[in-house]
Amino acid sequence: MILAKVVGNVTSAVCHPGLDGIRMLLCEVLDPQGEGSGRIIGSADWIGAGDGDTVLINADGDAVQTYAKDPQAPLRNVVMGIVDDLEEKGA
Repeated sequence: MILAKVVGNVTSAVCHPGLDGIRMLLCEVLDPQGEGSGRIIGSADWIGAGDGDTVLINADGDAVQTYAKDPQAPLRNVVMGIVDDLEEKGA
């Protein structure tokens, strides 16, 4: 799982058929303290995350292909949850 913050959307007029109709987000990977790393990744979203939301991303690729119902969908990341709060244990 990757902790990230939604920083934008991706719009594409032409894409792989396996990605047709899938909402794509740009997300900045966060460190365990919730600070931005500067690393931006693309992620599919079926749960309605929006700009500024902190999200959990599954990066195994199989999840995207399962949701997209296309084993050839060329995407690795999918938003699996919107984070309400972060609490670091032992800090």
